[in-house]
Amino acid sequence: MKASQALQASTFAMLLLSTHLTHADEWTGNDKSLHFGVSAALGVAAYSQTHDRTKAFTWAIAPGVLKEVIDSQEEGNRFSTKDLAWDALGALVGVQAGHWIIGDNQIAWVTDF
Repeated sequence: MKASQALQASTFAMLLLSTHLTHADEWTGNDKSLHFGVSAALGVAAYSQTHDRTKAFTWAIAPGVLKEVIDSQEEGNRFSTKDLAWDALGALVGVQAGHWIIGDNQIAWVTDF
């Protein structure tokens, strides 16, 4: 397993294992698709700029981490590792999609008409 894959897998596993620390937050709540979608879009965008999966994953998940830290500072709100797990999954999917579509140096996927 490459270092970038190990980093991504360990981050995702850590988030999944830490869910016992969260409040009554559903895995399939209304905002989870938003967390996934935004992080996936950020993953593709970050990969298009860096062409490095580890850096792109870090950039793609950073806003989700920041959002949860800010949420944890608000009264009556908590840091949601479930939201962050969806962010991590979205970032992972987005970065991998970016790698498949963009490739290492240029657009790798082309359609012919």
